[in-house]
Amino acid sequence: MIRYLLSAFDGDGASFMWAITAILAFGLAVVIERIWTNRTRLHADADAIHNALDGGESDLDQYAKEGSPMRALINAGQNAESADAAWDAMGAVVARSEPQIHKNIPYLATIGNLATMLGLLGTVYGLILAFSALGDTSAGERAVRLSEGISTAMATTAYGLIVGIPALAAHAWLDSRARELTAQLEAVAGRIALTKRG
Repeated sequence: MIRYLLSAFDGDGASFMWAITAILAFGLAVVIERIWTNRTRLHADADAIHNALDGGESDLDQYAKEGSPMRALINAGQNAESADAAWDAMGAVVARSEPQIHKNIPYLATIGNLATMLGLLGTVYGLILAFSALGDTSAGERAVRLSEGISTAMATTAYGLIVGIPALAAHAWLDSRARELTAQLEAVAGRIALTKRG
C-alpha cells in the first residue's frame, strides 16, 4: 500500500497527493504544538490542588506551572479580598485562558475535511481520465489510460482518508482535553471561592 501511494506522487494525481501532504504537515505541526503546550504550559495537578484545599493549605502555586492558566487563576483567587471579588477575578482568568487552551484545535477538523475533499476531487479527476480513455483510441492505449485513471482515483481517495481520519480523531482528542482543562479551572475556582466564604 505504501509503495502504491508513493508511486502516485509521480502520476496524474501528483498535484492532489502533494496538496494532501501539505495539509498533513500542517496538521502534524498543530498536534505537536498542542501536545507540547499542554505538557509544558497548561498542565496542572488539579487533584493535588483539591487535596491541598481540603487540608487548608494556602501555598497552591507548587501544583501549577509558572505562566499557566491555573497559576493565574490561583493567584487571582487568593489575592482577592472577598469571595465575590475572587469569583469575578477567577472568572476573568478562565475567560482569558480559553483561547489559549483551545488554540489551533479547530484547524484539525478543517484539515480532516479538506484532506477528504481533496482525495474525493482526485477521485473525480482520476475517473475523468479513465472515462476519457474510452474514446477513439486503440485497445492497448485504452487499457493503459483506463488503468492509470482508476489508479489515480484510488490513490488520492486512500491518501485523503489516511490523512483525514487521524486529523479528525486528533481534533476530538485535543478538544476533549481542552474542555477538561477548562472544567478543571472552573472546579478549582469554585473551591477557592468557597474557602474565601468560609
